[in-house]
This record gives sequence, structure tokens and C-alpha cells, in this order.
Amino acid sequence: MRASWGHSWLAVLLALAAACASPPPKPTAHAPALAAAPGAAPVYFSPGQIDATALIEPPPVAGSEAERADLQAVLDAQRAAHEQGTTARAVADTVIDCQRVADVLEPSAAVAGGEGAVAVAFATRAAKQVSAATNAPKTHWERPRPYVISTAVERLGDVAPDSPFAIKGGYERAHTSYPSGHTAFGTGCAIVLAQMVPEQAGALFERARLYGESRLIVGAHFRTDVDAGRRIGTAAAAVMLQDAQFQADLHAARAQLRKALGLPQVQ
Repeated sequence: MRASWGHSWLAVLLALAAACASPPPKPTAHAPALAAAPGAAPVYFSPGQIDATALIEPPPVAGSEAERADLQAVLDAQRAAHEQGTTARAVADTVIDCQRVADVLEPSAAVAGGEGAVAVAFATRAAKQVSAATNAPKTHWERPRPYVISTAVERLGDVAPDSPFAIKGGYERAHTSYPSGHTAFGTGCAIVLAQMVPEQAGALFERARLYGESRLIVGAHFRTDVDAGRRIGTAAAAVMLQDAQFQADLHAARAQLRKALGLPQVQ
């Protein structure tokens, strides 16, 4: 159900974005190679292009039955991860890199270096811009993270007590749970990568879903945070896809990644 919901959201938002924006210019047949490390990364999307706070409902009220269910979902996810041996993967998913989502692409060795890695780096730059759309609602609601609500929540990865991210973030980071920026990022990764390799879109979206689930396992987010992050990531990416510079760079990245994967080129 989650996979079909995600694709339905994407279809609706792409239609809305297409109705509100001019169509991107058709790329030339011979796109220039995408630079591995550009001096100034282009801006494909800025948070002000959507009202992310208005896109999602408020988080559960503190002390409500809905919040208790949200907390229980975190505890259940952590227990299941320990039982299934997926805790380490969840901690590794703390890294903000589309390689975490691209690791399902086949053949996997093709994206570990060279042109494949350059294309994934492009997706990472784009997805980071998408995830920035979660900043405004985070500040608006200032929702405490699960480990603030209950000491029964295990703190792992970037929210572990000794993590420099948790220490430097202080109160601010501990109260920016809703929505999940990591989930918006992972969603952006899947959408961008699926534009390059549509044949493997199903695997990419499923991996992005697990990337979001990892935020429950490390104790950083509630279920509703993750769901809201996925919606914002989808909306922001739908707008970004209309950007002319993004489309030009995507054209180059698509050619590079498909060549690395041994797939036929497409226009």
C-alpha cells in the first residue's frame, strides 16, 4: 500500500506542478557531461517555492492517544529492527547521500565510482535542496523528538547522546521532529534516480521508504514525521522537475548513469 500511495502522490503533484509551470526546454541530443564537483552548485529548487507547512496536517497533540500510538510505533520499529538485524542499516542511513538509495541499482558495482558516482552525486545535490523544504514546518511546530518524549526510546546514529550532531544541535535539534528531513531527502533521491533509471523505479522507491523507516529505528522521528516528510519531499521534487537547469543537468546525469549501468540511452 505504501508504494502505491507514494506513486499516486507523485502523479498528482507532478500534474499540479505541470499546470503551474512552463514546460522545461527539450534537452539537446548531445548534453554536456555533468561536472563531478561544480564550483557553485546550481539552485534547482528553493524552499519558498512551496508552502510546506500548509501541505501537511499538524502533528498529534502532546499527550493525546494519537501521540501515544506514534511513540509505540517507534518502540515497535526499534524492537523489530533488533530482532531482524536491520539496526546497523538504519544507523548507516543517517548519512545524507543518495548512494544509500542507489545501492539497490543493478549492477550495484556500477554506481560505486566513475560516471555512476557523479550521477548519484548530482541526485544528492538535488535531493538536499528538496529536503530543505522541511525546515519551515520544523520551526513552526517545534515538535519534540521521540527520545525527548520517552526515555524508553533508544538513541542511535545522529541522535545518539554522544553524536556531535545531537550535542551541537542542542534544544533546537531535539525539538525539530516534524516533519522528517531525512525522509524528504530519501524521497527526493528516489524521484531523481527514477528519472534516470525508470526500469528500476520500484526498487528505488522501496529503498527510499526503508530510508525513511530508519528514522524510527534510530529514535529520531515518529511515524507521522516520516509520512509528512515523504509528502513534502514529493511535492518539492515535483516542482523541482519543472526547473530548466535541473532538466539539463538531469539529461547529462541520466546518460552517465545509464552508461555506467550498461543500459541503452534514452532521449
